[in-house]
Amino acid sequence: MDRSLGSRYVLHEVLGRGAMGQVFAGSIRQDGGPVAVKVLKPELVSDPEVVARFVQERAILMSVSHPNVVRVLDLVVEGETLAIVMELIPGPDLRRHLRDRGTVAPAVAVRLTGQLLDGMAAVHAAGIIHRDIKPENLLLDTSGDQLVVKLTDFGVARLSYGASLTKLSGVIGTPEYMAPELAEHETATPAVDVYSAGIVLYELLYGRTPFAGGHPLAVLRRHADQAPPPIPGLPAALWDQIARMLAKDPRSRPRSAAEAAAALAPLESALATHPPLPPWPGPTTPVPPPAAAGQAATEGPAEPAQHAT
Repeated sequence: MDRSLGSRYVLHEVLGRGAMGQVFAGSIRQDGGPVAVKVLKPELVSDPEVVARFVQERAILMSVSHPNVVRVLDLVVEGETLAIVMELIPGPDLRRHLRDRGTVAPAVAVRLTGQLLDGMAAVHAAGIIHRDIKPENLLLDTSGDQLVVKLTDFGVARLSYGASLTKLSGVIGTPEYMAPELAEHETATPAVDVYSAGIVLYELLYGRTPFAGGHPLAVLRRHADQAPPPIPGLPAALWDQIARMLAKDPRSRPRSAAEAAAALAPLESALATHPPLPPWPGPTTPVPPPAAAGQAATEGPAEPAQHAT
């Protein structure tokens, strides 16, 4: 059943649920224009520090405009409701895309990761560090001839350091995609997002992340202590870029998302004739979906398309 959000928006069906709240398909009351609305969980709303930051940073979150970033259109604080209004993207998230396909061709993986890095560079330029780059937070716009990556939830990342969520989870992020320095509670820098983008690139090519499996703490230890397993059949030039992005020492990674994108760009045409690589030949029992450290795994999107999570 439809319900109002403030005086400007109407909420329709639920598109997805996640650790931070629910996402609804919505519309602008004045003209019926479609939007996606993330309504944050009550435990966030009850934290005055989170609400204050939410209001103070409204201009920053709404100022990021880039073709590879989901645009934040409005931030609504209404009684016990805290919501982020975003553009509605016509397509699935990258997690669903990978579930359907297993792996993608190297040239496609390079192009999609380059788009992600371009979007990250715009977010970093606004002073925002995402800290939770993963396929669930990457939407695919399918309206054109080629897939276009749209980074989302960067606004929620800004809110995720409030007292309420820290008490709930201890460590902010998703272990399979977390840079090793985050496990040591070091200050996050743009290098943590570059690392996570390298994990996503690895998964696009091989169908799984390099350190997956077992307890989240074991996954975090592998990030810190183990080299990523090589991907059989991957061209050396592409592996070199992945290894750079996944360097344990953040100072050894590309100095910025823009630098990482520039290093990958020349490889796309060179890889154009390479077919998708075989997925990881691991056990038939699937690895459980990644969950934020200290949190239970969340339900996936309820609908396959047109959502922003």
